Amino acid sequence: MKFFGISTAIFAVLSIANQLSQAATTASPCDPNTCKLPNCLCPSLSPPNGMKPSDVPQFVTITFDDSIQPELLATAQDVLNVKNPNGCAAKGSWYVSMLYTNFALVQQWYAQGNEVADHTFTHVGSPSSQEIAAARAMLNQYGGVPLGKIKGFRAPFLNYTQDTLREIAAQGFQYDTSASGVVDDCYWPYTLDYGLANDCWNNVCGSELKLPGVWEIPMYAVQDSAGTAQLMDVYLAGSPSDVTAWSNANFDRHYNGNRQPFGIYIHPTHLTNYPGLADTTAQKKAVISFIQSLQGKPDVWFVTNDQLLQWMQNPVPASQLASQPYMQCTTPKIGKEICNGLENITVANNVVSGGLLNSCNFNSANWDTCFNCPSSEPTLENPTPKSAVASTDPSFRHVVPNDCDSLWWDPIAGQCLCSNTTCAYNDTAVPISTNTTVNRAASATGGISRETNAENSSSVKFTTSLMGLGLSAGVAAMMAL
Repeated sequence: MKFFGISTAIFAVLSIANQLSQAATTASPCDPNTCKLPNCLCPSLSPPNGMKPSDVPQFVTITFDDSIQPELLATAQDVLNVKNPNGCAAKGSWYVSMLYTNFALVQQWYAQGNEVADHTFTHVGSPSSQEIAAARAMLNQYGGVPLGKIKGFRAPFLNYTQDTLREIAAQGFQYDTSASGVVDDCYWPYTLDYGLANDCWNNVCGSELKLPGVWEIPMYAVQDSAGTAQLMDVYLAGSPSDVTAWSNANFDRHYNGNRQPFGIYIHPTHLTNYPGLADTTAQKKAVISFIQSLQGKPDVWFVTNDQLLQWMQNPVPASQLASQPYMQCTTPKIGKEICNGLENITVANNVVSGGLLNSCNFNSANWDTCFNCPSSEPTLENPTPKSAVASTDPSFRHVVPNDCDSLWWDPIAGQCLCSNTTCAYNDTAVPISTNTTVNRAASATGGISRETNAENSSSVKFTTSLMGLGLSAGVAAMMAL
């Protein structure tokens, strides 16, 4: 799409901002008498189960988008350098796209207690079913993440559609987190039994879209001093001091109000220094400082979206959260070093190395894995080619089975080292099917792209030029598509 005139762009952004501020006007009615937890919840500005806001935790979710690479993982770990009230380190959710991803680092991220979720194979707007399934297959095959632990999806550019949401339901995902929540539609997470209640300007609300049991976790916007909703990469929308002030004001609105979760949505690319590009140190320091300032506030918990949903399905007072199993931080005692993400993986000059890793090298992609390298470079049509090593070869690696979490799986010996019920795992997820119609794109009806394109240099440049006009980073990136 060519760029349109700047006056037209300003009008479009102001129109979108006005629509966002008036959202939540046409959502389908939801009956709380029949829609009850743990599998159904109506959209609400108030905490679930009639709990008082003062009794519930203030959840803070920190999420990351796109590929996992050594320097980007280091940035994410810097950002997450805070602890919860129970002493456990904060965990994050990463919505992973496959291009340029190092799968040994995917497994390491997962093994450290973080969440791995689907962001499609090639990071394309209105993704086909194959785009979604291919990413899920590779995260499992080469990243060792059990299928049942890949629960979440975020649409590239946040360009979700009715077809996209139907597709993630068909593929067994538990939740989507692509819709925005501003003020009037700043809902707690809810299920789509009665359809979507956020972003009602996009014609998805009030439609025939009904997906029982599938959750929507809204992405909670930060309003700047002009009242413009900033969504992803808020640190790009103003000076570090301005962004910190906006973030504090919006956090206080949540914390002192109905305590809806507060989200911090990051493309690590924007907070990572690269030779020849603008220094991001000030922005990164401001983001980290803001997050650390929240650490000492009573009842503030840093969680993944997966942890958030476990609480939503069975809400407990903040006083009981520390004792919940999903908030613990125990490390498996394996007895020997296996290639499960917890072994000693080193990174030097952005090169990943480890004594148990396999290195997979192709023309346009090089990555490492605890599992077998494919015989050819993965493609959208064939994301998991046959192994480069025969099953009879002594160096053959065994994929994670359905009855063992990869934390306990030795891919070299083909053995599950879990021997008791506390670590037992049974994966009942929808099986992978990558034989779907590759060229079937979702319809154009649905969410407007509000996500910055972290890997598209022209989009980033266009976003930067529009920042001087006071436009939202997400909307500016949308206009560059």
